[in-house]
Amino acid sequence: MYNEKVSPTTQTIVAQTFDECRRQLYNMYGSDYTITGHRTVLKGGMLGFFQKKCIEATYIVGTRQPQQSVSTPADFQKSRDELLRSATGGASTASTIQIAALNKTVEELKKTLTSKIDNLATATAAQANEKHPTIQKIEELLSENEFTFSYVNQISNRIREEFSYAELDDFDAVQRKVVDWIGESIEIAPRLYRKLPHVIVLVGPTGVGKTTTVAKLAANIVLDARENGKPPARIRMVTIDRTRVGAEEQLRRFGEIMNIDVDKAETSDDVKQIFDTYKDALDVLIIDTSGYSPNDYENIGKMRAMLNVKGLDADVYLTITASTKAKDLVSIIQNYEPFNFGSVIVTKCDETSAYGNVLSVLAEKHKSISYITDGQKVPRNIERASVVTFLKQLDGFTIDRIHIEDTFAEEK
Repeated sequence: MYNEKVSPTTQTIVAQTFDECRRQLYNMYGSDYTITGHRTVLKGGMLGFFQKKCIEATYIVGTRQPQQSVSTPADFQKSRDELLRSATGGASTASTIQIAALNKTVEELKKTLTSKIDNLATATAAQANEKHPTIQKIEELLSENEFTFSYVNQISNRIREEFSYAELDDFDAVQRKVVDWIGESIEIAPRLYRKLPHVIVLVGPTGVGKTTTVAKLAANIVLDARENGKPPARIRMVTIDRTRVGAEEQLRRFGEIMNIDVDKAETSDDVKQIFDTYKDALDVLIIDTSGYSPNDYENIGKMRAMLNVKGLDADVYLTITASTKAKDLVSIIQNYEPFNFGSVIVTKCDETSAYGNVLSVLAEKHKSISYITDGQKVPRNIERASVVTFLKQLDGFTIDRIHIEDTFAEEK
């Protein structure tokens, strides 16, 4: 297209945009030019006003001067390639087409991948929300044993955390672990060895069997000394029960059978006098208290004041029945907290086959269990509480007795 040699000379061209500068240069010189720089300048206007910003480009023309020629298909192809090369930073037409195709492929892959990720997330969420049959069965068993909703929910969440979805197919392994978790949640009170005299106080609502339990505890102490060749235990029983007709007579009848003296106290001074009189001659002093509704705050407070005797240092047990509803048990624990009871005695275990309500609440309230009773016979029908005893009573679970006895071996 060009056939005359010229010396490279720096020239300038002005247009509204840099691309317009390049377009004009291409029309004038084809590709035989080199832009050496550009800047923004002001053009037009009147008296310095209404000027417009333009681009001034400096360039050098090659060794040829432009001349007219007849365009051919090859020239058109070359011009198009040059224009594309200019627009894409030097890429060829084939490369540009390949890049466009690659971009299209990438976009399609992105759409496909996004769709698969969305589907996977949906499936994962559905799987997480779907309750595995094993979890559902465990929840049903816990509910049948009357564990509270919050306790069941904790167990379910723990199963999800510690077992993969595939591992949940092994129901036996899951239920075995759940039984262990239940056992771990049961706190058994340690045996207490206090300085003499050991003062024991039983508190709790009316009708839970406190008086009979006082007699059972006393009888157990007597039998323990006899069976183990110890000197006879010096025991005295005291009743401060002023609400139940016949409470004193019942306790005195037990005392006569076991040859144990029984006293009655109606005031804090009475309790103090009995304690001060016999403390140096006793091994054990057991006090039976009045039973009040958990909501009878006034009388519960008065009874607490009766036991506020200097030096008494009592070992207080809250007495409850095994069939106490969870909601009522929460109220009982809360309203008997002023006695600062150390642990719980669960009575009338023979009147129910489900202990989940009691175990749930005691676990949630971090309260330990000392004794359980399961009948009216004295001195029988009372024993030290044990994890194994409660686990064996779970209904519907397959219990590995050897495993739980090894895992929750009782302290001798």
